[in-house]
Amino acid sequence: MTIQKGNILIYRVFDVGGEILLSEAEKILSQSSPGFRLKLATDTRKAIIIKDSPLNADLGEDILKLPGGEFTVRARARVWNYGVISITLELDIPPGCDWKGLVKLAAAIESSETTEETAKRHKDDIKKKILPAIKNPAEWDVFEDYITYIIEKADAAGEPLEFIKKVDVAALIMAEDKEFLSEESKAFITENAMQYSKTDLAVIDWNSALLIEPDGQRDVADVIEFSLTHLLEFRYYDEMLNRKLDELYDTIEEKRESVVNIFRNQYADIAEDSSRKYMEFSEFLGRVENSLKTVGDPYLAVIFKASAHEFHFDDWRKSISRKMETLAQITQILHGEVNTKRSHWLEVIIIVLIALEMIPLFLDLWKYLH
Repeated sequence: MTIQKGNILIYRVFDVGGEILLSEAEKILSQSSPGFRLKLATDTRKAIIIKDSPLNADLGEDILKLPGGEFTVRARARVWNYGVISITLELDIPPGCDWKGLVKLAAAIESSETTEETAKRHKDDIKKKILPAIKNPAEWDVFEDYITYIIEKADAAGEPLEFIKKVDVAALIMAEDKEFLSEESKAFITENAMQYSKTDLAVIDWNSALLIEPDGQRDVADVIEFSLTHLLEFRYYDEMLNRKLDELYDTIEEKRESVVNIFRNQYADIAEDSSRKYMEFSEFLGRVENSLKTVGDPYLAVIFKASAHEFHFDDWRKSISRKMETLAQITQILHGEVNTKRSHWLEVIIIVLIALEMIPLFLDLWKYLH
């Protein structure tokens, strides 16, 4: 079984800030880089219709050094309005490559450190240029990585469902060129293969996907990339909530408010920031839930659901919701405690003021009696 034509899409997805103003980013890139090919992803021939379509930036060719040698890759960036930059390194599958050779190439890509270095370099270049268009710029060490294998033509392939029975799809998906996977593991990966027509096929797993696309269509690959950006945001908000809860617990352990700061609620800033983050996440969650409405093709909606399942969107959503509820409950309790303290101090102040008002009366009474 040899592959005559195909591609490997290596994704690296980064969170670089709170929001990216796409119109401003487009102007900046167009002015700073003459000839920089840039366009909004609004190709009407495609079935994908995404609100606030990302900017597509062709970054040209690069060299990717792998254990098996050097490969020329085409680099592309997509700038998403919710503060994400995704970098794609596209590598052509060598014509005539057999399946074992493809699995070895997959293992080399997975183990290579230069893949991340190359993607981060391109990300840093883009971020530096569009920095004025990024609201609340930040740098999060965590990023998403994913690989999509696209096969357009293979010798003696037959129909896609027959093709995946002839080759070890699981070995490719897991980039496992040394261990022999069990039949149960193989079946678990291939049992959810999806088809739009008899000539194409999609096998989506949590860390990579195999697409058979005789026409070279990239719609399914685009939906997977779209899902990856959402996964990164889920992870970001989950980590952000962990930090907020830790900060809140640390604050509780500190010395309680004293007379000097009775008019300042030391939990108010945390509560206000938590409320802002809650609104931010609610907006993001609504965007995820409405994503199916923005994917025009029913088959692509199925692909999105499959990606969401493999990326455990529901688990991330539940985890974040629990932490949001915990955060809201704790901040509400702390607000109540501080307000109670303030009420007590106000009562003391009122008593003192009344006492001060009584001093002249007592002095006059003292003089009268003497």
